[in-house]
Amino acid sequence: MFHVLLICTGNTCRSPMAEALLRSILPPELAGQVSVGSAGTGATNGTPATDLAVSTVAAQGLVLRDHRSRELAPRLVREADLVLAMEPRHAEWARSLAPEARERIRIITEQGAEIGAAAPGIRDPIGGTAEDYADTFHRIRSHLLRWIPLIREAVERQEGVR
Repeated sequence: MFHVLLICTGNTCRSPMAEALLRSILPPELAGQVSVGSAGTGATNGTPATDLAVSTVAAQGLVLRDHRSRELAPRLVREADLVLAMEPRHAEWARSLAPEARERIRIITEQGAEIGAAAPGIRDPIGGTAEDYADTFHRIRSHLLRWIPLIREAVERQEGVR
């Protein structure tokens, strides 16, 4: 099983939306071989996703109603094969928790970016409008689509196909 962990600050907006999204866009042949989770660098365990995150993903046919936040812990980082951070500061926090996982921790916006280009990440919509959340959702989706080939390749390597 290939484990992907998506991280943001509170684990109530961006990373839960990304978690639901990634599950929904994984090709059927990968869906059973990839587990997807999320956590937050400043999360309080057990907080539900924001109402706007829930309604934004619901408008796309996805469900966040049952999501509960969890705090990013060293174990979660160590167990992940790929950690996708919403911002550089989230990636640095994850690296500080599990330095041995450094190479597996990436910023969601860096896949497909030009070499040497800054990877600023995905802005937090918390406190914003429904339009801000929809924009964030679509930005996350466009970046996650760029990670699918890398995830496919990693799964195939794990299985010895490549």
